[in-house]
Formats: sequence, structure tokens, C-alpha cells
Amino acid sequence: MQLTKDIILDAALSILDEYGLGDLTIRRLSRHLETAAGAMYWHFPSKQALLGAVADRILSPCTHFSPSGDWRRDTADFSALLHSCLTSHRDGAEVVSAALATNTATVRPEKTLADALSAANGAVPEAATIQDTAAVLVYFILGATVDEQTASNLQTAKKSASSDKELSSSAADVEAEMKKEPGSQRIKLGTELFIAGIAARS
Repeated sequence: MQLTKDIILDAALSILDEYGLGDLTIRRLSRHLETAAGAMYWHFPSKQALLGAVADRILSPCTHFSPSGDWRRDTADFSALLHSCLTSHRDGAEVVSAALATNTATVRPEKTLADALSAANGAVPEAATIQDTAAVLVYFILGATVDEQTASNLQTAKKSASSDKELSSSAADVEAEMKKEPGSQRIKLGTELFIAGIAARS
């Protein structure tokens, strides 16, 4: 089998979904594909480059976002789409956050949103720049989704280590807190407040 970037990324996402970000290493990936680690570096010179490509895969649906021309609707729709992308893979928000911070991702959700807002009819009020508006919303969604997925991981850990009372109790506390407001509902509420705040500054 000839090793390609797509084959490597498929394997990387498989490892990510099954074991989480902590186990997504070049060494683990090479074992999974039964090849030498050097073959990985031919396609991805570093783990950061690999994570950037994985993040691009996770964010791929965002590149097909179709604006409606209404900035309020577009903001709400893109927020829901981004959250859906991040939660489509285990630790997706953490992967994307790391890739955006190191500039290894080529898909930039804040730019996609900013472009949609720039083209909107009755654009975002001038009190906030479009670029900053888009970036702040994306950072909010990333942070909220990291919390959501961390709680999910703790729940999984609780189930697999039920004999560890301290871990079980901690996981249960976080799980109960997160269940009060499901992740998608928190994102929706936060986005609505965000839109209202921007509109109020006009």
C-alpha cells in the first residue's frame, strides 16, 4: 500500500476518535499503519503539521458555508456549524485550538465567518470590526466545546475506572453540571447573547 496524506489522516482521525488527542503521536500512527516513523515525516515534518492537517479535516464543512445575507442569521448558522464540526471527532476542539494557535491549520473559521459578515446586507454595526467580531465568537465556541468534550472524556474515564472513587466522583460532578445545559444549547444561548450585544452597540 502506497502511503498518502489522505491515508495518514484517515488513520490519525481513527486514533483520535478511539483513544483521544493524548495518543495521537507519530510513533502511534506509524505502528497503526505498520510503517516506519520516517515515512510519516515525509508527509508531515512535525506533529504540529500533522495536527494542522487533522484540524483542516475537522473544519472542512465550514469551507462550504453559504451565507444568507442576513448577518444575524449567518452568525447563528455558522456558530452551529462550527460546533457540529468540532464535536464530530473526539477532542476536536482541542485539536483545532492547538492548530489555530500555531498557525498550522489552513482553514480559518474566523475568516470564513468574517467573509460572510462582510458580504451581509445590513452588515455588522461599525462599533465592532468584523474581523474582531468573528474571532471573538470563534474563541467562545472553541472554549465552550473544549469544556464540553472534557466533561465527556471524564464521563468515559469514570465508566472505565469505576473502582477509583475520587475520579468517579469528580467525573460525576462535571457530568451533572454539563447536563444542566447541553453543549449545543450553551453555544446557541451564547451566540444569541453575542448577536444581541453587537446589535446593541450600533
